[in-house]
Amino acid sequence: MSVPNSSFVTESASTGLYKFYGTIWKNTYRTQILLIAVSIAIALLAAAPLYFQQKIINGLTYGIQLNQMLLLGAQYAAAALFTIVLKLFLQYRVAVLGEAAVRHVRRKILANHTDSRRMGSPARYADGTIVSMLTAEAESVGLFVGEAISTPLVEVGMLLSILVYITVNEPVLGLFIALIVLPQGLIAGLVQKPVNLLVRRRVEILRGAVDQTIAADPTSQENAIREAFDEIYRNRRRTHILKLSSKAALNAFTALGSTGTLMIGGWLVLQGQTDVGTVVAALIGLTRIGRPWNNLIKFYRSLSVVVVRYDLLKEAIE
Repeated sequence: MSVPNSSFVTESASTGLYKFYGTIWKNTYRTQILLIAVSIAIALLAAAPLYFQQKIINGLTYGIQLNQMLLLGAQYAAAALFTIVLKLFLQYRVAVLGEAAVRHVRRKILANHTDSRRMGSPARYADGTIVSMLTAEAESVGLFVGEAISTPLVEVGMLLSILVYITVNEPVLGLFIALIVLPQGLIAGLVQKPVNLLVRRRVEILRGAVDQTIAADPTSQENAIREAFDEIYRNRRRTHILKLSSKAALNAFTALGSTGTLMIGGWLVLQGQTDVGTVVAALIGLTRIGRPWNNLIKFYRSLSVVVVRYDLLKEAIE
């Protein structure tokens, strides 16, 4: 069986992306507006810990009154707790919205399938494909609906909030961290294209295997089904090689970023061009950037896979 042409899949995925987000917004825009507002609030609060850490460390280095330190500590704790409450609310609403979307997708698939059966027209899909759509495929697409807008907004907002704060306090460190972060996005993008091809192929193989398994006489298809399972295994093995290799490259950039930030920051402190608190804040900021950046890359990978699955599923829910 041939693998689909890469340019066709890329074009189809791009079209599917617009349709996917258009459908999401049309059906869930009221809830999405609330999630967007909460996401922006969380993103704006991302730099608050760096501010309080910088102030406390510099205060301890150059002299600070106990009451001033306690006030900063109380403000730091209040900002952290408020952020936790906002994240809890956001995560719950995202999860509930995703579950509602799964239910909606399953109902649409079932309704369209039963309508065609009731009218006596030929079924558009074999029973095995319908089973696959109603189970894993509907769940993977539906659950993603909740996080489709709020997750990238939170992660991009947090990343920019922290990066801007570091750059304002020390432009050299901010520029260096940006140069460490940006190539990671390029790596993720390059690796995801062949992964999308493998995902599409895997879904098609699995649908065919399920169709053959629930056929009237599956024993006659046993060898073909076993070969399909073997091909899925080889497909997954290639996918893991691509994903783990890119993860290793991203971890290497992170390690170089920490070392470079410490060396450049140390040099600036020795030259009298910055203070210890700013360097510590930059190091902590780099760590904090790592989390939303990794989450953003993970989201991009998930989005790419979901768009492929949606492209294969959309005819059954329209």
